[in-house]
Amino acid sequence: MNNYKPYSYLYKKSSEPAKLTSCFAVMVPAGKKITLRPGDPSTSGDETHIRYDVSNDSSQLRNRQEEHEHEFAWDGDPHDVVVEIVSGGSIVGHGTISSSNADEF
Repeated sequence: MNNYKPYSYLYKKSSEPAKLTSCFAVMVPAGKKITLRPGDPSTSGDETHIRYDVSNDSSQLRNRQEEHEHEFAWDGDPHDVVVEIVSGGSIVGHGTISSSNADEF
């Protein structure tokens, strides 16, 4: 797994209350951390963005895998969930999953 390249998967619950659960794993190198951007996950139309910023963290002494999960309401219509890892204003990791490819739970 490459640093900052999220391995994403999506679960959906179609019965009321319908919801989506986004899960992803990402490799973070030593000396770095990722932090969820304020206001995310944010939804606009049929797309939800989950963005994390990369920053320095000298207390992180080794490479590691982190797992993150986000759950949000869903109207049952086709929907994309975009996970982005951003460093220095550039996207260094990206993954998109459609609700049509999500596993039912």
